[in-house]
Amino acid sequence: MNTEEIRINARLTGKDADDFRALQKREGLSASDLLREALREYRHARMRPRADAVKLLGAAGFIGASEGPRDLSTRYKDYLTDALEHKTAWRVQEPRRK
Repeated sequence: MNTEEIRINARLTGKDADDFRALQKREGLSASDLLREALREYRHARMRPRADAVKLLGAAGFIGASEGPRDLSTRYKDYLTDALEHKTAWRVQEPRRK
């Protein structure tokens, strides 16, 4: 057995066992082939592809919905620094001695 292969032992009883045998007979599949196909169908039904965040935000009208400088995405640190300089003092200055 290589690392790309796993062995599964499963015990089915009652209706599950009857359904499995009936499917095997109807489809003409081995137990392994039936389980592989069932797994693929399960994965297809449950694991939907993730939506692209940019597409979702664009469809919602979020992207490009605000105003600001055209280069904000590349110079945001400069704009933030400028805004904070006006809001708070960056340096503590000692009073001048006379």
